[in-house]
Parts: sequence; structure tokens; C-alpha cells
Amino acid sequence: MISSALKHLPVLQVVVPLLVAALCVLAGSRFLARTALILTALVMLSISLMLAGQVYPDGVISYALGGWPPPWGIEYRIDMLTVFVLITINLVNLAAAVFALGRNDDNLGRGAHAAFYAAWLLCMAGLNGMVVTNDAFNVFVFLEISSLATYVLIGCGRDPRALLASYRYLVMGAVGATFILLSIGLLYMHTGTLNLTDLAQRIDARGANRTVIMALAFLIIGLGIKCAMMPLHDWLPNAYSFAPNSVTVLLSGTATKVALYVLLRFVHDLFGVDHALSVPVDIVLVACAISGMLVAPLIALRESNLKRMFAWSSVAQISYIILAIGLGTGAGVAAALVHLFNHSIIKVAVFMAVGILIARTGTARIRHLGSVAHTHRFACYTLLFGGLGLIGLPGTPGFVSKWVLVSAVVERGWWWLAIPVLAGSLASAAYVWRIVEILWAKPADIPLQQTRSPLAFVEWFPLVVVMGLVLWFGLHASLVTGWAGLAAAALTGNGS
Repeated sequence: MISSALKHLPVLQVVVPLLVAALCVLAGSRFLARTALILTALVMLSISLMLAGQVYPDGVISYALGGWPPPWGIEYRIDMLTVFVLITINLVNLAAAVFALGRNDDNLGRGAHAAFYAAWLLCMAGLNGMVVTNDAFNVFVFLEISSLATYVLIGCGRDPRALLASYRYLVMGAVGATFILLSIGLLYMHTGTLNLTDLAQRIDARGANRTVIMALAFLIIGLGIKCAMMPLHDWLPNAYSFAPNSVTVLLSGTATKVALYVLLRFVHDLFGVDHALSVPVDIVLVACAISGMLVAPLIALRESNLKRMFAWSSVAQISYIILAIGLGTGAGVAAALVHLFNHSIIKVAVFMAVGILIARTGTARIRHLGSVAHTHRFACYTLLFGGLGLIGLPGTPGFVSKWVLVSAVVERGWWWLAIPVLAGSLASAAYVWRIVEILWAKPADIPLQQTRSPLAFVEWFPLVVVMGLVLWFGLHASLVTGWAGLAAAALTGNGS
């Protein structure tokens, strides 16, 4: 019976949050919805870990829905790359869900909280579905499920500008989804199939033509919007800034990362590196990445809002992943995955600390937070260490990421790309130093309120755990790098 249940794990990764979301709405209880969210997040992470145990080190699980074998029916496909991303986003989901217990920064009436947590679960169901499905149209369907839920979550912030930020994301998200749907339509017109494995084989057999090239171009534009690739990033700073703090924590480690996974999967697995690079995809991705690495930190340096500053930091860090994908090698894939995981845990810790500071002081204005490190030590030290990780100093996960990325760049023969990588790190050091100077040395411009939540433990507990992970992975990099190598090998065939 146990083995019979285990074979359904791929579909349970999607079905469980969908069913619990419906139950949350029907129950209508804030307490029950919060409890269901925590338990579901724990179950989803457990399923991801069990799937990892089944495919490690180089196995593949193929799950045919409805008993229809692929490519005729919808297939869920699990390999090392899939479980790498599943564990990353579900670990972030669990941490954000626990952090949300102590937050009261949304703009909801008491009776609407059940719907809020239902939207949260729908978002995660969509993101998990995008990762596990092996059907191109299902990628679009799950993308829309997660996006619609995300618009709701962002619009629940207390700041009235949250609604505007949600609307702007909706408009840009609709444009991105349209490009993705057009890409899928062109691929279906060219090949007559939607199964990604079958698509890859047929594209490889027929070679690149105008239809395939146009589909690839549309796909990069659509996913570029979803993953906030510069210059298609406009939605992200406002969305992160004005969303509830717990939602910012969730989105920073999940939504853009899944979009990057889909981009990585399509470029390398569906189109194939040879076909994808028969047009200047590598040049486009590298150019966008360089602009993001250099421009976004400079904009962050000029920001006056703490959340918005770190939102721009996310645009910069996403650019490093884009650069790694643009290398078109197995080493580049591994570097992209290492930074995907490390940036997720670093940024989750940072946004948790930012949320606690905002809740305790009543302001997100950087110049109002002078010398606040003397009264809110742990949150400020978290920001300090997270900032060092974003710079990439030794002893932090960020150093591991950038070391692997520079190694992949040199291996590719594009050693000159190490220059913008290092320049981006120096630019990141500028805004991190600005924060350190204000939080530790400068006096506050206004008297700050000092509040304490009755649920302080559930605020600090996930932050302590995530910071522990950040410290551990900074000193023990072999687990993530080794796992990323296996995932790269699963995608490219040889990991080189």
C-alpha cells in the first residue's frame, strides 16, 4: 500500500494545495486557514524530499495522468533538476508560511483571511505544477494559476499603492503570458505535440526554422517578464515593496525562481543548446544580464525605501542567473542552480528581517532607521550578513555562487565576463555599506515607535532557522554544488 501511494507523489505535489485551498474558503476560519497553510507547506516539502529520494542520483519518474501514456496524455516528469527546484521553493514556502503567522501587515477584514491563505496555496499549486509538468500547455495553465493568485496576494498590502503595484504586474503578466501562449501555439503548429520530451525530439529531427526561432523569441520575452529580467523587470520593485511582508518573503524565493527554471528547461531541454544558439540567444541573455548586474545596484543605492532597495537587489541577483543560463554549458546550468538556491535563502532571510524592522519601527524609510541596530540587533545583523552574501564575500553562500559562476565563465572561454560580475559585486557593496552606516552610526531623523507582536516567537523562529541555513550552506557548499551538478547532468546529458 505504501509503494502504491508513493507512485502518486508527483500529482500530490499539485493536488494537495489545490484541495486545501478550497477547504480554506469553505471553512472561512482564519485560525483553520493558517493551520492548514502550515501543515500543507510541511507536506509539500516532505513530498519534494521523498521525490528526491526516488530519483537520486540520476533516476526519472514519469507519471501519466488518467492512464493515458505520453505523448498522448498529460505527463508529470521528475528528475534531479525538478526536485532541486521543488525543494527550494517548498522550503521557502514553509519558512514564509510560518513567518506569516506573526504578521498583520495586510489590508484585509477578519473574514477575508481564509481567502488570502487560499490564494497563497493556489499560488504554490501553480508554481509546483509548472515545475513537475512535462506538458507545454500545462506550463501555461499553471503559470496563470500562480499569477492570478499572486496578483491577489500583492494587492492585499496595507499601503494603497499595493493595488496599483498589483495592477501593473497584472498588465505586464498578461503581456508575458500572451507571448508564452503564442510560443506554445507556434510549437504545436510546427510539431503537432505538446509533450516537452516529444517536442524536443521533433524539433531536433526537423532542425531550427523560422517558426521555431519565433517561438523561442516569444518564449524568452514572456519568461523574461515573469522572472524580472532587465529590461522587462518593471513590475518587481513595486510588487515587492508594497506587498505584505510575508508575501514579499514568499515571492522573492519562489515566483521568479520558477520562471527561471522554465526558461532553463526550455532553452536547454526543449530547443536544445545547438538550436537555441543558432540565433543569438546567448548574446541577448548575456547583454540583459550585464545591464541588470551593473544598473540595478546603482538604482538600489539611490532608493530611500528599505524594501524597495532590496527589491532592486533581486533584479541584480536574478541577472547573475540569467548570465549563467546564457553561457549555454553544463557548468553554466550548475552555476545558475547554485545561485538560484543560495539567493533564495539569502533573500528570504533579508526580507524577513526587513519585515520585522518595519513592524517594530513603523517605517521603511532608510534615513528614519538611524542607529536602529542598537535596539534591533538580530534583524540588523541578519541584514548585514545577508548583504555580505549579496556582495559575495567568502564564508557566505553568495561567494560560492559567484565562484562557481566565474569558473563557468572562464571554462566557456568568456573570461571577460568576470569583469561585470566583479563590478556588480562592488556596486552591491556600495548600497550594503550605506545600510550599515545608517543602521549602526547615524542618528534617526524621527522618533521611532517600539512595538512587539504577541506572536514574536513565530516571527523570529523562521528567521533563525533560515539564517542557520544561510550560515551552514556558506561553510558547507558541497551539498548544493554537488546536487546542482547532478541536476545539470540530468538536463544537459553530461553536466559539462
